[in-house]
Amino acid sequence: MKSLLKCLYVFSNILLVGTLGFSNPLKTKGALEGQQGLIATPIMKLEGMPHQLLGVGVDVNGKIYVSRKVRTNEQFSLLRYPYLHETCMSLSSMEEKREAIEKLYPRVINSRKNMDYNNDGVLNLKDLSTRSDKIYTLQDLDQDGIYDKAKLFAEGFNDLLAGSAHSVTPIDGHVYATILPDVWKLKDTNGDGVADQRESIAHGFAPHFGYGYHDLHCLVQGYDGKLYWSMGDRGVDVKTVDGKRISNPHSGCILRSNLDGTDFEIYATGLRNCQYFDFDDYGNIFSVDHDADFQGEMERLVYLPEGSDSGWRMYYQYRTSTRHMKSSRNTLYNPWMAEKMWVPYHKGQPTHLLPPIENSWNAPASFSFQPGAALGGKYQNHFFLGGRGEIRAFQMFADGANFKRQGDDIIVSGLSDQVLTSTFAPDGKLYFTLWNRRPAISPLWTLQDIERSPQTNDVEILLQKGFSVYSSEQLIQYLHHADRRVRLQAQFQLVKNKSMTELKKSVLDSSQPLLVRLHSLWALGQLKDRDSDLIKTLAKDQQAEMRAQLARFAGDLGYDPDQVLVKLILDPSLRVRAMASIACGKLKQASAFQNLTQMVVENDLKDKVVHHSGIVGLAGCGTAKQLKSLSKHPSEALRLAALVALRRQGSFQELIPFMQDPSEQVVSDAIAGAYDISGQETETVHEEAMTMIATKLNPNSRDAINIRAIAANRRIGTAKSAKRLLHFAKEKEAALSMRLEALLTLESWNTTSKLDPVDGRYFPVKQGDVDALKTISGSLWRLSEAKDLQISEKTIAVLKNIPMDSDQLKFIHQYILNSNNPTDRRLLWIEWLAMKDRDLFESIGKDLLVDLSPDIRRMTAEKLYEHNASNKVLHAYLSRTIKTSKHTLELQTGVKLLTASIELEPLLEKLFEEMRQGKVPQAIQLDILEAVQKRAEANANLMKQLQDYQKDLKQKSLLEQYQVSLKGGDVKAGKSIFLSHPQAQCSKCHAIKKEDQQVGPSLEGLSERHNIDYLLESIVDPQAKIAPGYGFSQIELQDGTVLAGTLMEEHAQHTKLKLPDSSIQLIPQEDIKKQSEPIGMMPDLKNVLNKRQIRDLVAFLATL
Repeated sequence: MKSLLKCLYVFSNILLVGTLGFSNPLKTKGALEGQQGLIATPIMKLEGMPHQLLGVGVDVNGKIYVSRKVRTNEQFSLLRYPYLHETCMSLSSMEEKREAIEKLYPRVINSRKNMDYNNDGVLNLKDLSTRSDKIYTLQDLDQDGIYDKAKLFAEGFNDLLAGSAHSVTPIDGHVYATILPDVWKLKDTNGDGVADQRESIAHGFAPHFGYGYHDLHCLVQGYDGKLYWSMGDRGVDVKTVDGKRISNPHSGCILRSNLDGTDFEIYATGLRNCQYFDFDDYGNIFSVDHDADFQGEMERLVYLPEGSDSGWRMYYQYRTSTRHMKSSRNTLYNPWMAEKMWVPYHKGQPTHLLPPIENSWNAPASFSFQPGAALGGKYQNHFFLGGRGEIRAFQMFADGANFKRQGDDIIVSGLSDQVLTSTFAPDGKLYFTLWNRRPAISPLWTLQDIERSPQTNDVEILLQKGFSVYSSEQLIQYLHHADRRVRLQAQFQLVKNKSMTELKKSVLDSSQPLLVRLHSLWALGQLKDRDSDLIKTLAKDQQAEMRAQLARFAGDLGYDPDQVLVKLILDPSLRVRAMASIACGKLKQASAFQNLTQMVVENDLKDKVVHHSGIVGLAGCGTAKQLKSLSKHPSEALRLAALVALRRQGSFQELIPFMQDPSEQVVSDAIAGAYDISGQETETVHEEAMTMIATKLNPNSRDAINIRAIAANRRIGTAKSAKRLLHFAKEKEAALSMRLEALLTLESWNTTSKLDPVDGRYFPVKQGDVDALKTISGSLWRLSEAKDLQISEKTIAVLKNIPMDSDQLKFIHQYILNSNNPTDRRLLWIEWLAMKDRDLFESIGKDLLVDLSPDIRRMTAEKLYEHNASNKVLHAYLSRTIKTSKHTLELQTGVKLLTASIELEPLLEKLFEEMRQGKVPQAIQLDILEAVQKRAEANANLMKQLQDYQKDLKQKSLLEQYQVSLKGGDVKAGKSIFLSHPQAQCSKCHAIKKEDQQVGPSLEGLSERHNIDYLLESIVDPQAKIAPGYGFSQIELQDGTVLAGTLMEEHAQHTKLKLPDSSIQLIPQEDIKKQSEPIGMMPDLKNVLNKRQIRDLVAFLATL
C-alpha cells in the first residue's frame, strides 16, 4: 500500500550504515552487488549537499550536474486541487493558464496557509514567483569517490508558471534543462562555474494543470544531432523561436528541435507520462509509458516511430477513480479502459493508435541505452530501466517493422527508492538518482563494473580530448568504434568539418560495417546534402536497414525529386515500407497514394507498425476526396486506414460513408474519429454527420458505438433525440450499462454541461429542448416499473425533471404506502417524493416509520431528518428503534440521528453506557462513539463518559482499541478507500486478482484464508503477522557474517533469504546465531485512516 517507500527507507538505512557485514569492501559503505560483477554505490555526501534531486547529467570532462526540486507547492495540480477539474479541461494555451491562476489563487490560498515564500506576511501571487528549482555542479574535494561540495550553477526559474527542473543534459559546452514551461539552454561563458547566459529554446509546455509531475523530461541528443525530449500529458502550446505556434494540448509527446530551438516539431504523440526514453543504435526510440493508476491496467513498453499516436488523452485520467483522485461517478465511460487501448493489439481495438509492444513493469522511470563500452562492455545493446528499488536490463529485436523484447535481468535491487533518472557518463558508469524526500539517504548513485576495462578508459580519454584534432579520414575510422558515444562525436565533428566527400564515400561503400554507413548517412542529413544520385543509389542497397534509413533521410531532408520513396513503399522489407510511408507522408507526395493503398491492402493489419505508417502516409499524401473514395474498397484494412487518415486531417464530412460500412470495426472507428475531432460548432456545421452518429444507437452494436451515439443525441437535443434515447433504454437486449447511460443522459437533459460524457474533454453542451421530455413522459412512467431495479431507479430520476399532475402524485402516494409493493421500488419513490413534494412526504412519514420494512423506516427517518430534525414523530421513532430494532443499518442510522436534538441525549448517554458494558451489537459501537464525540462538548455527562472510556481504552491492547472497527462497515465505501484513497494507496501495492499482481501479495481469496480479526490486525498493526516473501530480516551467522534480505521461508532445517541482488540463499538453522524479526512492507494505515474508514476497509476486504 502507501509506502513500500517507508519500508525501503528502513532497508536503505540498514544498508547505508554498513551493518550488513558484506565481505566485499565496496559494500561497507552501503554499496549493493548486482549481476555480472556490477556494483551500485552511493556517491554523494549527505551533510550540506542538495537533496530531493531530480536530474543528473555528466559532461565529456566528467563534470556532474544535478537538478534539485524546490518548487514543491507552487504548481497547480488536480491532485492537490481536484475542484479545478473543469477549469483545467478548458485550458489550451499558456495565456489562458496564467489568467486562470491569477483568478483562482485567492481561492487556493485558503487551503495553503504555509506558502508565504517571500516572507512579507501576505499570501498572494508574489509567493508563486519567489522560489526556484536549482541546478548544481558537484565536486569531490578529497578524491575519495564521494561528492562533498555543490556549487550553484543556475537558478531564477521562478516565473508564475515555472515547474520542476527534471532533466539536465550537458551538450557541446552548453547545459540544457527542462523546467516548465521552457526548455533552457545555459552556458558559463567566463569559467566561474555559474551560468551567465540563458536562452529559452522552446516555451509553452503544460497549458493544463493536470496530474502533478507530468512535466518536461529526458533531454537526449539524437542520431541526427537534434535535441529530443518528452512532455507529459499536460500538453504543448509552443511558440517556437521561428515564430510558429505548435499545439498538442491533450496528450504527452516526444519533441525535437535543433540545438538552438529551430525546426521545432512534435515527433510522436498519444503518450501519458513517458518520462524517459532512449535510442538504440539505429535511431529507434523506445520507452515504457506510465499507466494511469487504474485498477487492472499496466504500464506499456512502446516503440515510437515518427508520427505515431499511442492513443492516450489526458482527459481519460479523470474518467476512472484512482488512489489519487475520484471520478465524478464510478460508472463513467472511459475509452482507454473500455476499448482496451492500453493492451497490445487485440481484435476490436481502435485502429487510430499504435498498440504497445507489451504490457510492462510497474513504476518505470529512468531509461538509458548501454552505448557499448560502458560497464566494462557488459550488457551492451541493452536498455536499462529504473524502477522502484531496482534497475533491470533488456534488449529489443526487430519483428517485422515492429519490435519485440528479449531478456529481463534485474541488474541490481534493494535500492532505497524509485530510480528516477540515469545517464551513462564518459567514465563508463551509469549515474542515477533516487527520488526520495529524506536527507538521510544519498540521492545520487552509480552503477559500475567492479574493474575498469581498457576500452572504458579509451572512451573516457577520447571524449575528454574531443575530435576536432582529427582529420576527416581519422574521424571516419572512429565511426567503426564499438561505443556509440564515440561514433556520434566523430559524426558530429565530420558535420562541423563539412566532410561531404569522405562521408559520401563511406556511405556508398557497401563493404563498410552497417553502423559506419548509417552514421555517415546521418551526418549527410545534418549537412542537408540534397544529392539525388545518392538517394537513387542507396534505394537499391542490398541491406534493408540501409534502404530504410535512406527513406528516413529523404523524409527529414524533404527531398525526393525522382520519387524514389514511392517505390520503396513496396519494398520487400516491412521496415523499409514503414519508413518510406512515413517519409512520403511528410513530403506530401501525391504520387505515393496508389502504392500506399496497395501496401496497406497487402499488409492486411498483420504488422501494426506498417499499418500505422500507412495511415501517416495516406494522411499526408491523399486528399480528403481520395480518402473518401476508399470507403467502397473491398479491403477492410484499407478502409480503416483511410478513415483514420481522414481523422488526422480533421476531415469530418468525409467520414460519413464509413459509418455505413458492413464492418462493425469500420463503423466504430469512423464514429469515434468523427466524434473525437468534433468541435462545439459540429451540431450546426456538420449536422448530417452528427445525426448519422445519433441514429447508430442499436442494442446489437458495441459499446464504443452506442456511447457516442448516446452523446450525439444529447448534443442534438431535440425531441426526436430524446425519443431515440428512451427507445434504446427500453431495449432489454442492449448492454445494461448503455441503457443506464441513455437514462442518465435524459436525466441531465434540462441542464448544461462542460465536459464531454464520453471522454471527458472540455466540450460545453447546451440544455436540450425543454419540451422534449414531456413528449416521452408516458413511456417513462411505464419504464419506471421495469423489473431491473437500476433501470427503474434511473427512470424515476428522469421523472424528477418532469412536472407531475395530481393523479400521478396520488399514484405515487398510494404506491409508497402499500407494503405489498417491492421494497426497493418503494425506496426509489420515497426519495423521489421527498425531493418533489415535501409536504406530501411529511404527511405520510408517520405511517412509513412503522412500516414492516426496516429499510423503508430508515430512509423515511433520514429524509424527515433532512426536512425537520425536531420532528416529534421522528424522535418517537428513534427511541423505539434503539430499543427494539435488530437491523444493523437501521440501528446505525438511528444512532447517527440521535444527535439531532438535545431531547435525545439521555438516550445516547444510556446507549453509550451499555456499549461500555458490552451490551450492544459490535456493528453499531463505532456509530455510538462518533455520536457521543459529536455531542460531548455540549453535554457534561457525555464528556465525562467519553473521558472515562478513553482512559480505559489506553489500558487495552492495540487490537482491542480498534474493536469498534471490526464489524458494521460499508463495503462500497471500503472499496472506494482501497482503490482511490490518496494516502492509503492500497491498490498501488495490492491487486484484487492474482493476474494483476503488483508489489504486495494478491488479495484474491483473502476472506477464505483469514477471518476479519486478522484483516483488522493487518491494518492497525501491520508488523504483527507478515506474509512470507514480504518481510525484510537481518541474520547474523555463527562466523560473524551478517546477511540481510527478504525472508522467503522458514523451516526446521533452513531459512530461505532473498538477498538484495535477487539471489536466493538457503541458510542452515545451525549456522544462524541471531535473526531479527522481519520488517513488513505494509504501512501503518491507522495513521492515515480514521476508525470509520478502517471499518469500511475491513468490510470490503472481507468480501474478497
